[in-house]
Amino acid sequence: MGTRLLLEGTDLAALMAHVREELGAGAKVVRAERVRTGGLAGFFAREHFELTVEVPEAPAPRPRASRADAAGIDALVEAADAADSGLPEVSTGGPAFADVLEQVRALVGDATPARRPAPPEVLRAVPADEPADLADRLASLGVPARLLVDRPRTLSQALAAVPVAAAPERGPGSVLAVVGAPGDVDAVATLLAERLHLDAAAVVPAGTPTARPAVPRPRSASGRVRPTGPDEAARWRETAARAPHPWVVALAVAPDADERSAAADILRALRPDQSWAVVDARTKTVDARAWLASLGTFDAVAVRSAFDATEPGTVLDLGVPVAWIDGIPASTASWAALLDHALGGRGPWD
Repeated sequence: MGTRLLLEGTDLAALMAHVREELGAGAKVVRAERVRTGGLAGFFAREHFELTVEVPEAPAPRPRASRADAAGIDALVEAADAADSGLPEVSTGGPAFADVLEQVRALVGDATPARRPAPPEVLRAVPADEPADLADRLASLGVPARLLVDRPRTLSQALAAVPVAAAPERGPGSVLAVVGAPGDVDAVATLLAERLHLDAAAVVPAGTPTARPAVPRPRSASGRVRPTGPDEAARWRETAARAPHPWVVALAVAPDADERSAAADILRALRPDQSWAVVDARTKTVDARAWLASLGTFDAVAVRSAFDATEPGTVLDLGVPVAWIDGIPASTASWAALLDHALGGRGPWD
């Protein structure tokens, strides 16, 4: 299998000329894209073009083309096809190249340069098996197939069907239960309370004595119940309903199956108005689904370590809407930032 080269530059004709003149007889253009990066709300974005070219392992040496000043996309192709001095050609045969050529014409509106274009800005080698299509690249990041059936060409298209989680409950006496591993669940619950402008006393730790060994039983020094079992959780819920503010319960779950079962009993006794699960994005999807199912039904997921995950898109396949991404409310913009980061800054927006 040959090597694939990614040519990037602001002048499409320059990239095509570089393929024709530099990369040898077996070079084949397999993909052409127009990419916009940066900017704000669609303005001030930087636009460049990318050609993915496949080159054989050992291309034959060749002199430079004698028709370097050929103008326009059609002229570049004709120069390669009609060369009569024994110069090798860029591979333009077959429907694949024809499709790419049509895409190239569409990208530039069949524009014709008035002079010889500048050389490409960047030339780097990429693995031959690296997917060039955005849908394939997103699939490699774990984005579910159902979001890619229409072969989206931009991140905004791919994210259009991502489900949106309901806003956190804010009514007096309402309870939002946050369920997760010790430590992670406290961090999310504390940040959530800050976002809801709640006093620290509105965050209530809960969990079995194994998951919460430092929690006083049955009451803290302030006299508030810290639920460590279903009965305490039920009693606390009756009192909490009369409060003038919402509550955030941080329900810690120890790892083994018995502890998960005990935590599920506490969660049911709390009768929360909403339940969020804290999930590490690096966890395998099948394991995360099993963990969620063992605890109950959830309204949303707060994702941790998403920017450290190699396949952050897998959390979109848990069957529960994502509410937060690493402490940031999940939105189209935050999803785009995450996926663009995972794509190495090469995720076209619109």
